[in-house]
Amino acid sequence: MELRKIVTPLFGVLLIAAGYRAYGWGGVALVLLGVALLIIDLHAMTHGALTTAGLIALVFGLVLLFQNQPAPYHVNTWLVASIGGAIGAFWAFALGKGFAARRQPIRVGPQTIVGKTGEVRAPNLVFVNGELWRAHADDGGELVPGEEVEVEGIHGLELTVRR
Repeated sequence: MELRKIVTPLFGVLLIAAGYRAYGWGGVALVLLGVALLIIDLHAMTHGALTTAGLIALVFGLVLLFQNQPAPYHVNTWLVASIGGAIGAFWAFALGKGFAARRQPIRVGPQTIVGKTGEVRAPNLVFVNGELWRAHADDGGELVPGEEVEVEGIHGLELTVRR
């Protein structure tokens, strides 16, 4: 939604700056296709395939937009290439950070509690990692309030602990 709020006025300013001269409809179609593909790729998991297609369409569309006009109204090709390169570099950076985050070990969830130490608060209740859990001793004995235990496993919502 935010990108649409930015792109629509910019496209309007571009057309007004051109003095409403005849512009290439193929260029307009490619610019709109490129922007649409960039927006769709924000919401779809294509790992950058739509972004690449969107950048190509956007660059070619901007180059073709005023191709039939006299020289002062042509689009600067280096500016268009720089804009495309900047968007591509940002997207590559974002994808790299996303893939790096996926390779990180799990930091949340009940499986992260195994190996931590806790304190028995009541019979069969252990306080571990800021949470109160039902627990039973691995040897089948009674848990005494105040003693420290180590979590060996988790089965459903009950911990198996070792003294």
